[in-house]
Amino acid sequence: MSRYAEIKGCIHIHFPLIKLENKIERLGMEGEKAGVHFIIINSHTPEKNLQKYERTFEKEGYYGKTLIINAEETDDKRRQNHLLVIGGKNWYGNKDNVEDVLAAIDKNTTVSFVAHPDGSHKLFLIKKQHLWTEKDIDGFTGIEIWSMLFDWAENTRVYNLPIRYFGFPYNLRGPKKNVLAMWDTLSLKRKVIGIAGLDIHSLPFIFYLLDINKSFRYYRIFKGLRNHLLLKEPLIGNPEKDKANIINTLKNGSLFFSNDLIADSSGFFFGTEDGEETMGDIVPIGIPLVVRNPLKANTRIIYNGIPIIEELVETKKFIPEKEGIYRIEVEYKGKNWIFSNHIRVE
Repeated sequence: MSRYAEIKGCIHIHFPLIKLENKIERLGMEGEKAGVHFIIINSHTPEKNLQKYERTFEKEGYYGKTLIINAEETDDKRRQNHLLVIGGKNWYGNKDNVEDVLAAIDKNTTVSFVAHPDGSHKLFLIKKQHLWTEKDIDGFTGIEIWSMLFDWAENTRVYNLPIRYFGFPYNLRGPKKNVLAMWDTLSLKRKVIGIAGLDIHSLPFIFYLLDINKSFRYYRIFKGLRNHLLLKEPLIGNPEKDKANIINTLKNGSLFFSNDLIADSSGFFFGTEDGEETMGDIVPIGIPLVVRNPLKANTRIIYNGIPIIEELVETKKFIPEKEGIYRIEVEYKGKNWIFSNHIRVE
C-alpha cells in the first residue's frame, strides 16, 4: 500500500476578476459539490489596476471543504507563450517576454507551467492560436499536458456544435502526441512535471441559458480533468500550510492526472512495491516497479517516450532494466484515462 495521502484538484480556472473578490465563495461551493480538495484559479494578468486586483490573492483559503488558491496566467506581448504561475502573492505578467516572467518568480515558493503549448482552435470560424514558441527557454516547473478547453474546442465548429456539446466530456481525446513527445524529450534532461488544466471560463448569460445539460457549469467541469496529488503529509485545514504542501508536491511531480468522468481514478499508483517511492522520485535500476489501476484497463508503460509494454491489467509489476524515465498511460473502454508523471531510474 502507498504511504501517501491522495488528494484531487483542478488547475487553470478562470473567473471574472471584477467578481472574484466578492463571489469567490461560489467557486468553493462548486468545488465542494464536485468533491475536489483544491482548485487553482489562474486569472489573466490585468492590463491595469494591478494593485487593486492584488487584493484577490488575499481571498485565498478554504471555502467549505475546498481550498482555493489564487494564481495567474501570463503571456508575452504577442499574446503567445502562456504560463501558469502558482504560489505568488502578486502579479508577474505584463512583461515583454516569458523569460522575464520566469526570472522574476521565486522558485522556492512558486511553480510555473507552460499552458496549452500547442493550443489552437477555430470554434467560431476565426482561428485562435495560443502556442508555446520559446523552445530555447527553460526554467519552468512543468507543462500543461492535457488542456480540456483545447482538446474539446479544436475539433468543434459552429456546424457540429450540437453534436460536440452533447458528446462532452466523453469526446475528449486526451493529450496530443506532440505535447507528450515534448514532455518526454525535456524530461530526459531534467525533471519536468506534467499536469492537466481546464481553462474553463465563466459562461456569458446567453450561453449559460443554452447549457441545458449543465455540461459547462463549474461543478460539472471540476469532476472531469483532475490532478491527483500524493502528499507525504495530509492536509490539515490550515490554508497557508496546505497551499505550501500542494505546491511542494506539484514541484516534485508526485501526481497523476486523469479524466475522472470516464471513471474515478482514485487509488491509482505507480511506484515501488513497498509504496515508498512514486512518481517524481528517483529509483535505483533493478528495483521492481508496480502499476495499480482502480479498474482493469489497457495499460502502457512508456520508457524514454517509447511504449515498451501494453497489457490489459489491474496490477502490473515490472523490473526496469535500463536507466531512463518511465511513465504510465491508461485507457479505459477505449478512452484516454490516466497519465502518470515520470519515475527516473538511475
